[in-house]
Amino acid sequence: MKIFKFLMPVIVCALLFILTGCDSGSSSSSGSGSLSLYLTDVSSDEYQAVYVTIDEVRVHRGEASEGEEAEEETEGWQVVATPRQTYNLLDLVNGAMEKLGVADLEAGVYTQIRLMLKATPDNGDNLLGQMHPYPNYIIDKEDTVHELTVPSGYQTGVKLVHSFEIISGQTADLILDFDAVKSVVQAGKSGKYNLKPTIKVIGTVDNGIVAGTVSDAENGALAGVAVSAQTAAPDAENFADRVIVATSTLTDENGNYSMYLEPGTYFIVAYKGAEADYGTAFGPECVELAVDLNSTYTRDFQLASAQTGHIVADVQTGEEIVHLSFRQSADCGSDGQQIEVTSLAVSEDADYTVRLPGGDADPITYTVVAYSGEESYSETADISAEEDAEVAFDFSVSP
Repeated sequence: MKIFKFLMPVIVCALLFILTGCDSGSSSSSGSGSLSLYLTDVSSDEYQAVYVTIDEVRVHRGEASEGEEAEEETEGWQVVATPRQTYNLLDLVNGAMEKLGVADLEAGVYTQIRLMLKATPDNGDNLLGQMHPYPNYIIDKEDTVHELTVPSGYQTGVKLVHSFEIISGQTADLILDFDAVKSVVQAGKSGKYNLKPTIKVIGTVDNGIVAGTVSDAENGALAGVAVSAQTAAPDAENFADRVIVATSTLTDENGNYSMYLEPGTYFIVAYKGAEADYGTAFGPECVELAVDLNSTYTRDFQLASAQTGHIVADVQTGEEIVHLSFRQSADCGSDGQQIEVTSLAVSEDADYTVRLPGGDADPITYTVVAYSGEESYSETADISAEEDAEVAFDFSVSP
């Protein structure tokens, strides 16, 4: 596996300015340039591995015809990568990327990308030393393999609306940032899982790097800590939009992490969930950080341990995918801020149990936000160590 690291001082010298929503008249529209595509992951600490099999990647030049979706057209699409490979997304964290391919393209503006999944895996082995049993699947913490069903099938692919420009004689680089947390959807108590790919397309120029080490109270390195960059809009009308996770990663065996961020103000959050019911979690801790162009930042965390309780969420999905975001108030260095501790995506009516740090003397208050499309609900729950609290959300009844 060829791994490409985010090294901003080097990348900035080598890569081109990627235009989003640009005017095609800003550069030469004749000749050809190149497009390089990479795959990375917004990581999850819920599984040992998340495998997806990518067949090919296509791009679309120009807008769709009036009254017609581009995916229905046969003209304007071009294959730019044919990896036909099974990837473990959880290998692609801390700035690691897998190169999907390079293609020559006619100069001009391209408006869409389509990722095609493959119905058969490659001939490689997984981390258990077994041949891939399915094209898309997860391995949980108990070494159990669960197939990821693709509800939309493999014919239409995953459409990504993102404008970029190819300039004659130059190379543009794009990264497909696969969000494993939102892409893996639990289907109730059936033990089944669906794959609903959530992918962000980003460029590699004029961004910052945030890196550091996460340890416990005794300065021991903590592996598998989820470190996320979050933004806040506390006055947003939709509950879901009040906290947005821009990206996340997991610490390695030495407690190190690295994230690549566009300029802006973020809350960097570190949290490691319990691996057993009423077990020990670490954190969360957070810090506010303003990220500038082409800058590198170091933010270390020392996480206190806490015994967990449970929030049991009774979710009536209304046959939709429902996202659950578990949030709490935190001191990130300025005013009190709401941060997301963990999240879950579900698709069947059931009770879903989530482990969260509980209070010893006083309970910890969490805000649980459930959303599907534009519809969102919010409930609070107080959690004490080794105790449970319940919330309920019903999306089967229209608001």
